[in-house]
Amino acid sequence: MSIENQHRYFGKLESVLLVSFLLLGCYFRLANLESKIFWVDEIATAVRVSGYTIKEVTNSLINQNILGFDDLLIYQNVTLNKTFFDTWNALIKSPEHAPLYFILTRFWMQIWGSSIAVMRSLSAVLGLLVFPALYWLCQELFDKRFISKIAVILISVSPFYVTYAQEARPYSLWTITILLLGASLLRAIRINDRKSWILYSISLILGLYTSLFCVYIAFFQGIYILLAPIKNKRKIIQQYLLFSFVSFIAFIPWILIIINHLSLLQENTSWMRGNFNLAEIIAVFIGTVLLIFGDLPISQESDPVQTAIALIVISLSYLIILISSRYIQKRLTKLILFFAVSSNIIILFNYIYLDYVSIIGGLVALIILSLSSYSLYYLIIQTNCDRFSFILCLIISLPLPLLIIDIINQGQGSTAPRYLIPLQLGIQIAVAYTIANKLMSSQKPLLWRCIIIGFLILGIFSCIRNFNLSPFYQKGRNINNPAIATIINQSNSPLVIVESAEAMDALSLAYSLSSQTKYKVTDTDKNVIKYLNNFQNIFVLKPSKNFQNRLQQNSKINLQQVYKSHLFSVDEIPLDLWQISKI
Repeated sequence: MSIENQHRYFGKLESVLLVSFLLLGCYFRLANLESKIFWVDEIATAVRVSGYTIKEVTNSLINQNILGFDDLLIYQNVTLNKTFFDTWNALIKSPEHAPLYFILTRFWMQIWGSSIAVMRSLSAVLGLLVFPALYWLCQELFDKRFISKIAVILISVSPFYVTYAQEARPYSLWTITILLLGASLLRAIRINDRKSWILYSISLILGLYTSLFCVYIAFFQGIYILLAPIKNKRKIIQQYLLFSFVSFIAFIPWILIIINHLSLLQENTSWMRGNFNLAEIIAVFIGTVLLIFGDLPISQESDPVQTAIALIVISLSYLIILISSRYIQKRLTKLILFFAVSSNIIILFNYIYLDYVSIIGGLVALIILSLSSYSLYYLIIQTNCDRFSFILCLIISLPLPLLIIDIINQGQGSTAPRYLIPLQLGIQIAVAYTIANKLMSSQKPLLWRCIIIGFLILGIFSCIRNFNLSPFYQKGRNINNPAIATIINQSNSPLVIVESAEAMDALSLAYSLSSQTKYKVTDTDKNVIKYLNNFQNIFVLKPSKNFQNRLQQNSKINLQQVYKSHLFSVDEIPLDLWQISKI
């Protein structure tokens, strides 16, 4: 086969693979939307979009007697009783969430309905627009179609992006705006005319109205312009400052809302302050990188923080061997390698207590981390400073500010993988660049073909594994909903009692319970005996310590815990189930 025919053959093969994985990515994002756990954050989306505030819903529920599922559903449906202005009023009561996604969801539900599938389908459709946005950014960075195609193929079966494309939250839209921000900035720097800078300004406005975190991304883009060797730097800095200023002027309406509702913002984000745990933050950072390529199996008996520590210990030991091998004899290197392997086995089995499933996952994680680290190194040595510095600024644009804020506030804002999407995108682009260049070069192409095939198989396997499941990193404590629902659904005539502060958890759980289940939102234990006369089984969902103590002091009833949720971190809020019975 001639060289010209080889290029034609591989060109056709690239196109076939790209289309195939795009179709696969579309299927994973659009299929099975209604079956996943509808967790409290999505409940909050449904409630606000429907024109209610969380406080209004809890106050209304606590003033009612026994409730059925339809009574709970009222607050999650877009109806004529609540107009767009009610939705806007609900949104400004949560100023920490920029409003664009929720406004789009309001109009989407008005057209198509208020089912879970419809609500999530907006995120799924937006998740498909990530493909062209990523392709554009890679083209602006490297101007090589093969690299752009590899990047799109990798993200098409990335379990993290598939998972968040199936959630009624703004993260698909935010991913698009991050990519558009980067691509439009690089285009504006390259062309440097008014139209290109206007496009960047529009992208920044969309980004700011999608997520407040875009402030950090825009700031680090300014750092990139200052540091990178760019032609006509002075003029470009002036244009960047001018059009960024225009974008922030357009964002003033929401800034004023934030200022006027600052106390609400602080109250709604109180979970981010306190419970600082550096080991957990490191574990989340490592886990966030791994989730780009695969949702690795970890047994519930394993501790993710301990798993991360094991990965760090092993990685550091082999890094030391790799560096020292250049300066010492081969026999001594083999001896050190034997000692390292032995010590790592001792650490794994005697101190970290990992099960075999987690050990296999850990080995795959080591490969992912190694390739990610090598890709960043390869990107730096192979590309110009203006290319790799853009990726590095994207990678640190959120982890660094969030980590600094957490250190100051002793908080845990940086422990949410969904806030670290810029980090993931930067690493994924670096990996795509490395794999594409290695495949195009004549050095070990078979090895790199095996690597990309392995990564794609891992991504597909993870997406299939999560087809009917919800990952714990996404759904938080509501990952326990199916197990709790199984207990309640096996009982006759069940009543679920919940305190007003945890009413959203009851609304989330209700989607997994049978239609015969009834609900009572209360902050008092006065009528428990009366309920025992009317219902055969009474359960209390996630009772506070104070509520538990009051129930246990009642000599006529017995309180017993029937489900204890597994905690993946010490700071996690458990979703436990208790049952009340007569003595």
